[in-house]
Amino acid sequence: MPEGKRRILCAESNKDVGDLIALMLTRKGYEVESVQTAADCLKVAATDRFDLYILNDTYIDADSLELCRLLREIDPVTPVLLFSLETPGPQQRKAVEAGAKIYKSKTSDFVSLVQTIDRLLQS
Repeated sequence: MPEGKRRILCAESNKDVGDLIALMLTRKGYEVESVQTAADCLKVAATDRFDLYILNDTYIDADSLELCRLLREIDPVTPVLLFSLETPGPQQRKAVEAGAKIYKSKTSDFVSLVQTIDRLLQS
C-alpha cells in the first residue's frame, strides 16, 4: 500500500452490507467513508477526494446508473466500481457506458470484492 491511506467512498443502501464492506476494507488499510443515499454520495464526492467510488444497484433517491453519470460530472477520473445484484450482461454494459470501470456481481464473495479493489487501486 502506498504512503497515506487510499480513500474509498462506499455508497451502499443496505447499511449492514456497507458496514461489512467498510470493515473488510479498513482491515486492509483503506480509509472508507460510507453513505446510504445517492444525494449523500454526491455531496461527499463534491467536497472530498477519493481513490475509488463503490456504488450499489439501487437507492431510495436514485438509480445507480444515474448516480454514476452524476459522479462522472463531479469527478471524471476516479474509478467507479458498481457492486450489483444483477448478473453481468446488459446491465454491465450500461454501467460501463455510464462511467463505471468495474462491474462486480454481489453473487461473488466479499473476499473477491476486496481482491478486485486491491488490484484496481494498485494499478
